[in-house]
Amino acid sequence: MSLHVQKLVSDYFNGPLKQQSAYPFVLDAWSTALIVVTGSYSFGMFNEASDLDLEFILPDEQHSALVEKAGGVQNLWVHDKKHQPLVDIKFRPRSWLQKRLNGNDPEVLWIYRHAVIIQDSRHELPQLLDNANKQFYLTFFDLITRAYKDLRAGITLSAAREPLGKTIMMNRAIDAALSLPFLVRQAPYPYPKWKSIWLKDTHEKGSVIVSLCEQWLTGSPVYESLRVEINSVLVESGYQDLTRHFWRKA
Repeated sequence: MSLHVQKLVSDYFNGPLKQQSAYPFVLDAWSTALIVVTGSYSFGMFNEASDLDLEFILPDEQHSALVEKAGGVQNLWVHDKKHQPLVDIKFRPRSWLQKRLNGNDPEVLWIYRHAVIIQDSRHELPQLLDNANKQFYLTFFDLITRAYKDLRAGITLSAAREPLGKTIMMNRAIDAALSLPFLVRQAPYPYPKWKSIWLKDTHEKGSVIVSLCEQWLTGSPVYESLRVEINSVLVESGYQDLTRHFWRKA
């Protein structure tokens, strides 16, 4: 898959990109930029409507100088609607990526673990990922506990009086059900629009869990079945104490 993406990028850089107004700034940034593809093309879940998303990560001082030279960050963006797939290029300072990759956000960590590296002469991304992974491994148990709390709150859903609050609680419980199978394996997970697909593709109980979540959304009384499935996932991964002694105020 990465070879296919790299060829797409190479073909674009060697042709259509030269017609973009931001092309001179791309040339200025080329020698020092960390260039990665993120989004659906980086992890093989693209379709005919997907964008090819690229990030140019620059040292902060160089990024500031380039923004000034371009007359504003908006003049650095490439959003090529005429190309298929649509190509979207953003220039970012390195500090921006460092803040995103702090290890506390499983979705962001997942995105960059699956990024396709086009250029990284200084091996920046592996170093940033290494630091983010270490932080993630220090915090994943807290993430599991918070997610399980959201799941267990679903038991009180029938007593919720306010419709909006009920919807929020259900959404949190469903998100927790889709996240916990990843977290108990000490793994990050994708954004919501890809999470259920990735869960079905990578977890033996993924299809069952996703199906129960979908049934619950349509009004079927399947919460208890969903909780049982998630509890079994937790127990299989050694978190039986959490299911036995959990209290929602924990």
